[in-house]
Amino acid sequence: MSTAPSRRLQALAADAPPSSPEQQAFDTLHRRIDAQRALLAEWQAAIDAYEQRYAREVLPLLTQYRGLHIDLLDRLDHAASGGLRLGRTDARALHELIVDIADSLLLGEDDAERRAALHSLRARYADEPELPEAPAATDDPDALLRRLEAEREAAEAARAAQRAAHRREAAARKKQRAPEALEASQSLRAVYRQLVSALHPDREPDPGERQRKTVLMQHVNEAYAAQRLTDLLQLQQSIAEADTRRAAQSGDLPAERLAAYNRLLADQLAALQREVRELEADFKARHHLNPHGRLKPGTLGEHLRVEQAKLTNGIREMQREARLLDDPAYLKQWVKAQRRMARHLHDEDD
Repeated sequence: MSTAPSRRLQALAADAPPSSPEQQAFDTLHRRIDAQRALLAEWQAAIDAYEQRYAREVLPLLTQYRGLHIDLLDRLDHAASGGLRLGRTDARALHELIVDIADSLLLGEDDAERRAALHSLRARYADEPELPEAPAATDDPDALLRRLEAEREAAEAARAAQRAAHRREAAARKKQRAPEALEASQSLRAVYRQLVSALHPDREPDPGERQRKTVLMQHVNEAYAAQRLTDLLQLQQSIAEADTRRAAQSGDLPAERLAAYNRLLADQLAALQREVRELEADFKARHHLNPHGRLKPGTLGEHLRVEQAKLTNGIREMQREARLLDDPAYLKQWVKAQRRMARHLHDEDD
């Protein structure tokens, strides 16, 4: 019984003229743009949720994990400084391990005092001197005083120049503010009038279209009252896109106009795709993820859970290890095991 209406629809569709290539491309581009916009919004929402959870759940674990490494470094420093008797080979392996841990801690250390302490500790056990982070100061007191005085004078001159520049900029802004404010107000009013002219519901005979325009006019009035020009421009663009789509679907647009629209839509699609790629690449770089790895917005939550589980397990293992390392006999065996592991990794690299 339900097949008769379906057959009638198929017959009507068969009688309808086929879409032109330009019309088909227009429809396809619109679908792809809508999908790309949805994907961009999905990425933005997923990354925002990830960053919030990362700050709340993962950063405290990273701080704890780093603290355990600092404790381990202190323990190994005490052992290497005479708290544990080791053979020459094991002692050298312990020194290399201390240097490696200090280097890893330096990568994430921003505090100048703690960086200096790590550099000092590293220097005691490194076979080769570390490259300095900054040029060493001269030992000549007079030269040092002259350099400091020159730096002070240069800094004061720079600050004076900056203050003068700020005063000039403030004066220029004050001079430009009045005409700029007037121009902005005129632009806002012009866009508002165009939207009112296009959307006024009292001029629309179709009830459904009148209801749609009534809702849109509410948004327009709210944006105008709040002086939000960007919202008005976005509404204007959305309405223009909808009108263009309806005109294209009704066949009112010539092929040349459709082809021109298609070129613009293709550029818009490429820009959206580029924005999604850049958003994903920036997220991967910020969290040290494989830049070539496959990642989807829906998998970010699972990725965060995996990272959290790894950190939790690593913390438990280090806490267990710390208790065992209180035993000097275990500490000796642990150093030997670390030396064998380092040698094995070195052999694999060769």
